[in-house]
Amino acid sequence: MNTVKSIDWSSPDILEQIIQNIKNPLENIITVSKSTALHHKEKKDEIIFSSSKEISDIIEEIMLKTKAKTLNLTFRSRPEIFDIYEDNENVRDLCSEQINPQKITKIDQDWLINLEKEIYGSFTQNDLNLYELSYKMAVSERQLHRKIANLVYLTPNKYIRVLRLHKAKQMIDNYIQKSISQIAYAVGYNDVHYFSRLFADQYNITPKELITSLE
Repeated sequence: MNTVKSIDWSSPDILEQIIQNIKNPLENIITVSKSTALHHKEKKDEIIFSSSKEISDIIEEIMLKTKAKTLNLTFRSRPEIFDIYEDNENVRDLCSEQINPQKITKIDQDWLINLEKEIYGSFTQNDLNLYELSYKMAVSERQLHRKIANLVYLTPNKYIRVLRLHKAKQMIDNYIQKSISQIAYAVGYNDVHYFSRLFADQYNITPKELITSLE
C-alpha cells in the first residue's frame, strides 16, 4: 500500500521547482504574444504581452528570493543536525556520545548553523575541502575537527555525509527530483551506487525504494 506523503510547501526547493515550472511555459507565451503583436500590430496583443511580462518579472523576483532563502540558513532557530539526530536512530548510533542541545550554548549553536550554511553551499563538491571549510569558519582544520567532535560527537566527514543524505531525502520527500543520479550529483556524489548504499545505511531504505513508495 502506497503512503501518501504531504508536500512541505514552505521548502525553498519545492517553491523554486513550482515557480520554474510556471516560468518556462510563461516565457513561451510571452514570446508568442510579442511575435503576434509585432506581426498584427493589434492593441490587445500588446496588452497581453505587457501583462505577461509583468507576471514574468514578478516570478523572477520570487525565484531570486527563494534561492537566497535556500542558501541562507541563519533564519533557523537551532542547528538542523539536532532535528536529524532526534529523528534518526542510525544517525544517533553514528555519534560517539548523546547530543544534548540544552547543554550547547547559543554561541556554539549559532556556529553550527553557520557551519551548516557553508556545507550546504558547497554540496556540489564531491570532496568538500576541510581546509577551505575551516578557513571560512575562521578556525584551523584541527580546531574544526575538535569543535565538531565536541558539539555533535562526529568527525567532520561523517557530519557532512549526514547533511548530504538529509538534503537528498528532502529532495525526494518534496518531489524535487526523481532521478537518483541527479539527486546524487546535487548533494555531491558522483558514484550513484555508493550514494544509494550510504542513503540506505542512514534511512534503512534505498533512494529507489523511497521514490517508488511515494508514487
